[in-house]
Amino acid sequence: MSSFEKNTSEDNGDTCSLWTDIPESLLLQIFSYLEATSLVAVTQTCKVWCRVAYDESLWKALLWRRWSICGVELPPGRDSWYQEYRRLFYHCPVILSETLMDHSDEVLHVSFSNRGDMFSTTSKDASIKIWQVGYPTNLKYTKDFRELLGWDFTQFSCFNKSDTMLLVSSVKTTDFMDRRGFVAILSLMHNLQILRVVSMDPSQLFGAWLDDNTFLGGYLEISLDRFATTVQIESFQVDKNSPLPNDKTPVVEEGIGQNLFTFSSETASLIKFLTVAHVSSTDTKSSSSSLLKTCHGTEDIAMKTESKKEEALNICCNCNINHNENQSTSVNIDHSCNCLRTSFEEWKSGASTKPRNPCISCASVKLEDHESPPGTSLKNLIFVTGEFAVALHQLGIKNVSSETLSKQMSFSSEMDEMEISEENHHMVVNFSNNDIHVQPLRKSDKPDHLIDLFGHVTGLCLSRDSRYLYLNYRPWIGKVDRNDPWATPDLSPSIEILVIDLLTLKNEGVQYVGHKGYSPSTMCCFVFLDVSSDYVGSGSEDARAYLWDKHYKNNIAVYEHSWGVVNAVGFNPANQEYMVTVSDDNTIKIWRSRSEIRKLRPNFETASIEADKFARKF
Repeated sequence: MSSFEKNTSEDNGDTCSLWTDIPESLLLQIFSYLEATSLVAVTQTCKVWCRVAYDESLWKALLWRRWSICGVELPPGRDSWYQEYRRLFYHCPVILSETLMDHSDEVLHVSFSNRGDMFSTTSKDASIKIWQVGYPTNLKYTKDFRELLGWDFTQFSCFNKSDTMLLVSSVKTTDFMDRRGFVAILSLMHNLQILRVVSMDPSQLFGAWLDDNTFLGGYLEISLDRFATTVQIESFQVDKNSPLPNDKTPVVEEGIGQNLFTFSSETASLIKFLTVAHVSSTDTKSSSSSLLKTCHGTEDIAMKTESKKEEALNICCNCNINHNENQSTSVNIDHSCNCLRTSFEEWKSGASTKPRNPCISCASVKLEDHESPPGTSLKNLIFVTGEFAVALHQLGIKNVSSETLSKQMSFSSEMDEMEISEENHHMVVNFSNNDIHVQPLRKSDKPDHLIDLFGHVTGLCLSRDSRYLYLNYRPWIGKVDRNDPWATPDLSPSIEILVIDLLTLKNEGVQYVGHKGYSPSTMCCFVFLDVSSDYVGSGSEDARAYLWDKHYKNNIAVYEHSWGVVNAVGFNPANQEYMVTVSDDNTIKIWRSRSEIRKLRPNFETASIEADKFARKF
């Protein structure tokens, strides 16, 4: 062996010995400068390097650095930062896998079937399209309502619980004398044949399923005797096995639903975003108990209130004023007890210190105790309303039980049989088509809970278990004149997501931010959002959609469209690694996780190289 070869061999040996004998603390310091792909690569070197490369501190720092997450702990039930990084990188729907361009105009909404095997889209081209989930995505059904019923556009759709029927709602805009919306129920068992078509006013109610065979709509009227606006919430039964013949033009039914509730306002307030949340009876009881503790903070008041179940809870926890002594006090920011003025910022941020919570009177919240047999299911009717005609800023909740429905239906039947007399009737004008007629006078219902949101609601959705309500809203900026019922307060250009715990009625505060709203307060766009077990997604008016992690609250992905408003997002309920965005640019974009893309690899040649390299290491 030559001298050169000997020295080279010794140098290599020294080098190998150097890297073999290096302290693990120094290795950890060196590895902290590596990105994830490089860190995974060094695990293949040796057992020592592999052990050091999987050190939790490295993956925690990587997660914090990549997604700007810091100062938080692991989510409940999870014990590995490495697995969290893997989830956010590998199992988050961030890869564009398909772009569907079958709609000829702006796409306004997306809704998944409960099984997750289909999704529907609505559009300004007045069609409804049903898509079969798969790769590639296939168009399963389509129906043109402009040709069939003269609709201007389809706004919203949702499947019933058994995925046998689809509710589709519309808005008419071209006919000045007819501004009604409509709801059509389509049979998925009979190739999208129509089962029923009913008028709905206001059209922004959109409609909702009360149960598998019953849907809800609304009927708006203005009383000429009392100068009050009335919205009647009606229920409609539908037989999924009795579709109309294809060659028969559907008859639009009007004002023939079963009246459930009548909400009336002297300030021309409307109702939007009708939603039904299903709550178990055990949850409802815990809700009552939690609400008492949250709003009053003492067992004394709770015990006193228990003995007066029918009385509204109006003792302010901030100033100890009993507002039951002055029922005429108006509920607004300038309330005499001043509790909302002093605690608004804490309310908005979700602070829950006991002496700063708004009293129930000032938050316009009334508690009614619902006792139901264990195991029964109650329903909450959720809607957005307000003291102003345009700025709908309050969340209304009406408890719906079997007993309530029975009483309402019984009362409605009595009204139908009542003799015609001046005392029992009043003159009304139908706001949508200016039809004037005489109608039975109905007793006005009040929401069980009414929560002021201090901003304009642009979208809402329920968590899968109906426990939490997520609201897209644009906060008011500048001065708000509550004495003018036609005021339209200026809105922030930033959309914020509030979370309401429907069991305790506690405001969890602003949880997710970053998306934008530019439309004026008089023409505020609907921007729909959706949630999965781990993620929250929303559209935005800056041609993007946004994704946040539920636990970390940080924005972890942004989805680009070419222009306009991204009107809605939707997660597949059977697979949160599959998400859809729809936009004014006429497109439907399907986003999958790197994990899902890798499963499609044989048929998906444009899959991310980085994702593929990283995937092999897992």
